[in-house]
Amino acid sequence: MKAVFDRFCTGLKEVEKTISDNGHGFMWNEHLGYILTCPSNLGTGLRAGVHVKLPKLSQDKRFDNILEAYRLQKRGTGGVDSAATGGTFDISNLDRLGHSEVSLVQKVVDGVNSLVEMEKVLEKGKSIEAMLPKLQKTSK
Repeated sequence: MKAVFDRFCTGLKEVEKTISDNGHGFMWNEHLGYILTCPSNLGTGLRAGVHVKLPKLSQDKRFDNILEAYRLQKRGTGGVDSAATGGTFDISNLDRLGHSEVSLVQKVVDGVNSLVEMEKVLEKGKSIEAMLPKLQKTSK
C-alpha cells in the first residue's frame, strides 16, 4: 500500500507541475478541499482500495456495520455497482472530506488488517465477538 501511495503522490506532483507550468491549477476551496466532478470525492478525492477475500466475514449479518465502524466501504472487484465474486471485495475508505490523504490510507490499512484477522478467526470456527469494533445499530 505504501509503494502504491508513493507512486500516486509522485504522479500527482508531476500532473500538478504540468498544469501549473501552463498557468492553471486544481480547483480548491478552503471549506470543501479539491473540487472534483463527483460530489462523493470532495476533499482529497483519494479512494485507497484493496482487493481482499473475506468469504466468512462477508456472510456475517454485521458485515456492513463492521465496515461502517471502520469507515470503509465495499465494492465488487469490477468497481462501483459490481458484485463481489467468491467473497472477494474491493474495500476502500468511505470518507474523502475532512481527512488527509495519509490518514485515509492508514484507515484502510488498519481496517483491512482487522478484517483479515476476523476472517482468520472465523476460518478456525471461533467467535469474533471480542474483536468487533463498536457497532452502530441500524434499522436493516
